[in-house]
Amino acid sequence: MKITDVKASVIRVENPMTGPVKSMTTANFVQVLTDEGIEGQYLSNGTRGVADTIIEVLKPIVIGRDPLDRELLWEQMSARTAYTMQTQAVGAVDICLWDIAGKKAGMPVYKLMGGYRDKLRAYASILAHDSPQAYADYARKLVAMGYTAIKLHLRGTYLDHLAACRALREAVGDKVDCLLDVNCRYDRRIALIVGREIEKLNFYWYEEPLPNTDIEGYRELCQTLDIPVAATETLYYANSASFFTPYITQHAADIIRADAVRGITLARKAAELAEAFHIKCELHGWGSATCQFANLHVAGANRSSDFFEKMEPGEAYDVCAKDTIKIDKEGYVHLPTKPGLGLEFDLDEVKKRTILAL
Repeated sequence: MKITDVKASVIRVENPMTGPVKSMTTANFVQVLTDEGIEGQYLSNGTRGVADTIIEVLKPIVIGRDPLDRELLWEQMSARTAYTMQTQAVGAVDICLWDIAGKKAGMPVYKLMGGYRDKLRAYASILAHDSPQAYADYARKLVAMGYTAIKLHLRGTYLDHLAACRALREAVGDKVDCLLDVNCRYDRRIALIVGREIEKLNFYWYEEPLPNTDIEGYRELCQTLDIPVAATETLYYANSASFFTPYITQHAADIIRADAVRGITLARKAAELAEAFHIKCELHGWGSATCQFANLHVAGANRSSDFFEKMEPGEAYDVCAKDTIKIDKEGYVHLPTKPGLGLEFDLDEVKKRTILAL
């Protein structure tokens, strides 16, 4: 089997991060075609730069090659984009290659990787709200839907954050796991203050309190706090598992975070690295249906993941997707059963939204 063509389109989508007043943003729809008629597909938010990199830099590397040589192609594509922000371009092609491989084998990607579980506990990952009461009210709705874990994203000062954390815990009681994601916004002093307070609230983990550059700060935080500290989700330039190594070997993270949208190959390596050092690797889940499905497959194929990050509300991210991920009544998501990613796109809707085809 040989790759015969690579196509990339920039499409217009709504930005779900902007709340009730919708703004528009762009996404990239990528297709990798083969001489056997098997096609890998990818759609995720991104700029035209991602599409340009795929066509101008990566397409010449993969045309005429065997799509099953994923490891070799990953190495060669990563070498051409090293130390740039275009890891998402490499990830797009890599995801298409895994999609092709699964379809060729007639099995879901997570089974192709070995398969470890067929369902995974989900946590509701929610956007910032305007008040502690709003968090509490929404959390009760999520618990009624079946969720047994909820993660907060916050705005305002750290005092606002603590108020929201207290409101969440009071609203859901002790049987629901609560998680906090700070998105790298604290300095060391505030990170320690907040960490100690959410320990008292029995939060499950404390995610990215510090900038990724402050590995020493993370090490001190991990040594001081009892709550598990998660890091590395926003290592957007990482193109090999070695970028995660300092956090592990310097005991600067209890949990590492990886994102398969920057490559299933890379996320799988990160998960296996975490397993080798007996720590957790929890996959990112925010983003398009491709992001969700790719991360779910990696989490379903390794022992170092306990959760699936499920966006709530997340319908706007499912643009153009015919397949979506839902929780069951017990708060679990189930791994896809169809070959490849198990994700089909509405090509007519993609065409309708296309503003540039490359």
